Amino acid sequence: MNLTDDELDGFTFRKRYADGTFIRLMIRRTAADAYPSGWRYALHYGAVAPDAVDRETLDDGTIRRYDNAHEATKGHELHIAPDPTPTTVQFPGMVELYDRFWNEIPKARINP
Repeated sequence: MNLTDDELDGFTFRKRYADGTFIRLMIRRTAADAYPSGWRYALHYGAVAPDAVDRETLDDGTIRRYDNAHEATKGHELHIAPDPTPTTVQFPGMVELYDRFWNEIPKARINP
């Protein structure tokens, strides 16, 4: 299935897995000046607690997260454990970033 921006707009999803990990997704269009891309998003794969999984996490349990919480000042960021410093990434578009996220984590893809 090929997703569209319209299908992703307003999509939120949360799921907790038996292995102590979880997925939390929030994607929405916005006209706010703080988000020049026109999107506000967080694509988060993490641990319920940092000591709940047999892999490295950030202090808050993050394993991998794409977000643009501070897009106007910091851009689009990728947080990858164990490095506490996020990497600035180019924003390829919402559908492309969504695809990239699912290709980089060990969980079955969920579509809206």
